[in-house]
Amino acid sequence: MVVAKAMTSVLHNQTSLTDNLISLGVRSGDGLFVHASMSAIGDTVGGARTILESLLKAIGETGLLGMPGFSSDAYFPAGVDKSRLTQDQIVEIEDAVPGFDVAKSPTSGMGVIAETFRTWPGTQRSDHPAVSICLNGKQANDFLEEHSLAWATGEKTPLGKLRDRQAMKIFLIGVGWNRCSALHTAETLAQHKRTKTRRFKNGGPNGSWIETPDVADDMNRLFPAIGEAFEKTGAVSFGTFGGAECRVCDFRSLIDFASAWIDCANKRSGDLS
Repeated sequence: MVVAKAMTSVLHNQTSLTDNLISLGVRSGDGLFVHASMSAIGDTVGGARTILESLLKAIGETGLLGMPGFSSDAYFPAGVDKSRLTQDQIVEIEDAVPGFDVAKSPTSGMGVIAETFRTWPGTQRSDHPAVSICLNGKQANDFLEEHSLAWATGEKTPLGKLRDRQAMKIFLIGVGWNRCSALHTAETLAQHKRTKTRRFKNGGPNGSWIETPDVADDMNRLFPAIGEAFEKTGAVSFGTFGGAECRVCDFRSLIDFASAWIDCANKRSGDLS
């Protein structure tokens, strides 16, 4: 019996998680764009379901919850070395790539919480073949209806439009600034930015392969330093959610700060690749 009580005491539940959110300053009507690690949160009664229910309960009917829906169904398989293939083999693989399906394509590398959220009742998803965004809550479709193929986190995308929502916040749960998608938005809006070409199948199984300009992957070069600098301004709140260390900040304030920071850093270094 003593062992059972000890084990039970370390389990998180909806009540304890909701209390954590209140302590972090989350209020009814807030918008939260979340990046979360299930392993960092720790053992939770009900798992990802309970985590989502606590988030949705905290923001209420007038709130808005968002997470990345990034997927790989529209990409050439990452583990295949094209240099070892004939052109016919490449074409055969490309023809087999299923392409993006807004209802079926799973998230890739986003974690169990984001994948559970993708299929949650009421969750809507933008239609970008590789960098979709999932939202659930009041006026979600207003932010999702436009998602440009090029500059996939920029001004004409859900992340770009969320800057204008009142009380919109970034919520990092057990992850660092290197996982913060809004920092890609910040770089897209910067005058001096690192760029890449994104190639993907557009239009499902029988679609065509297209290339679009986009900001480059950060690879931990700037984003952790940006987050550290932003924290020093006092604009970030800290706390815990379950067993995870958390950071909460205003969505637009982060993007404005980070865009100026990135612009200066890239202009100074000349590293735009």
